[in-house]
Amino acid sequence: MTQRILFLTAILFSFNHLFAQQQTIRRIDSLLHAPSQTPFNGVVVLSTGGKVFYKKAAGYANFEQKKMITGESEFIIGSISKQITAVLVLRELDKGRLRLEDPIRRYLPRLTEKWADTVTIHHLLTHTHGITALDKPLAFKPGSRFQYGYISYDLLSQIVEKTSGQSFPDLCNALFKMCGMQHSSHPRGRSYKNLCKGYALENGERKEEPAYLDVFAAAGGLISSGEDLVKWNNNLHGGKLLADTTYRLMISPKENAFRDHAILGTIDYGYGITIPHQSSVPELGVTGVAQGFISMDMYFPFTKTSLVVLENIATDMQELKNSFYYHEQLLKIVRAAQ
Repeated sequence: MTQRILFLTAILFSFNHLFAQQQTIRRIDSLLHAPSQTPFNGVVVLSTGGKVFYKKAAGYANFEQKKMITGESEFIIGSISKQITAVLVLRELDKGRLRLEDPIRRYLPRLTEKWADTVTIHHLLTHTHGITALDKPLAFKPGSRFQYGYISYDLLSQIVEKTSGQSFPDLCNALFKMCGMQHSSHPRGRSYKNLCKGYALENGERKEEPAYLDVFAAAGGLISSGEDLVKWNNNLHGGKLLADTTYRLMISPKENAFRDHAILGTIDYGYGITIPHQSSVPELGVTGVAQGFISMDMYFPFTKTSLVVLENIATDMQELKNSFYYHEQLLKIVRAAQ
């Protein structure tokens, strides 16, 4: 009798789960197919338990050539790159090659400013360092406040080069290979056949944006695809990249590392990852902006759900909330299903 009850319970759970997925798919399709002056142009991938149950590619990778976006299309992923850089740093921690409390001068002795003796790797990872330029004094005492930027992650890429003895592009590409990410790479030293062009809308007119490849790549210039970022989530959150204690350290909010985000509301920062306050269930996420590219990668640990949204049209670079319209609406749909 007990076995029968357990069997029926499992069947009911499976049925409810399938019904919830179908509802989510219908809501997403309704959003993406709705008439709009700015139709969705990119990819959406949604997975649960490591299995993709929804993927959609829409619009053009290259408007001039009328080349359609596909599941293999590659995008510059903006600040999602920081999460990958953070993992490379933390893998060096797991190997005993660095310590998070170490001052960065230990690894970058060429830095001339005195702050290199007080700013630590932890400060770089959490944007609490106070660095505004390599040749200027700090804007504030390290650890005392948050200031988002790119320079710290460029310094982190140099540190892992020093500790590992390998180039940062090689480290990125080896990590992607380990995760089975065939459409992801550091931009340096390769040719592109699947990379989307980036565009922006100005007064309703679409214009091509320059691709600043390999400029602060560690902070915002890495390249990936929708399904590859789901593979990334499965590896990272599935315990395949970091020791368990290190992973817990990565996803834990850090002191004085928080800010208000245009899409996610108030967010705490871990190492290369954010923890939104307003979600009703635990949520780990990253958004990204690059010239002509708007990205989001969200993960819900309770249900092991990934939502990846990549677009190659920035609707409004002056008011980013407008550019994240589809990302925000898709996030609301997925949150409601958790």
